[in-house]
Amino acid sequence: MSDLQNPPAYAGSPAPQPDSKRGNGFGVTALILGILTIVGFAIPFANYVAIATGVAGIVFAIIGLIAKNRTRGTSIAGLVLSVIGLILSIIMVVVYSAIFFAASKAVDDTNKAAATEHTVVYTVTGDSTDSSITWATSTDGDGGSEQASGAKLPWTKEVKVKGSSKGLNFNSFTVTASNGTTGGEITCEIKVDGKVVSTKSASGEYASATCSGSN
Repeated sequence: MSDLQNPPAYAGSPAPQPDSKRGNGFGVTALILGILTIVGFAIPFANYVAIATGVAGIVFAIIGLIAKNRTRGTSIAGLVLSVIGLILSIIMVVVYSAIFFAASKAVDDTNKAAATEHTVVYTVTGDSTDSSITWATSTDGDGGSEQASGAKLPWTKEVKVKGSSKGLNFNSFTVTASNGTTGGEITCEIKVDGKVVSTKSASGEYASATCSGSN
């Protein structure tokens, strides 16, 4: 009788639970792209690809953040890494481009300097009537000397050379003028493209004046 008056209690049905958040494929993709962007930003040429992966990572991260019932941790991490990697990649592209441009310009300038022709003029003036003159033109150590004995003054010799100290070739010039028995004053001079690079004077019997220069 008591059992009928007091029926056994039944556990109620459990209250419905809200749907748990699911994994976020967009966030995982964004995280992977962000890591690739961070890894590639400092590598020449790879940083161009890193810019693309950074942009893609930001897009996937935003999609992951606005997707409903999705975890957001990977999307946030992917967004942060992608943004940082993208900024660094752009900076490194600018830096490497400037370096490559400067190196290319330096090579072009060097090649132009090496191909440029210069005019060298050796001049000897003075009172001597039996002077001896020796001159030499050298390009990177390759050259020779010539001599004029009993030369009458004023004396002039013009030669053409290519290259300069700023190019691939280094040019050097020397002229030595010596008096004979007549003595007197003797002066040597070297001009390169119209500019005097060396001048010396000497006087007396068998006196010598030596000029040297380079470009």
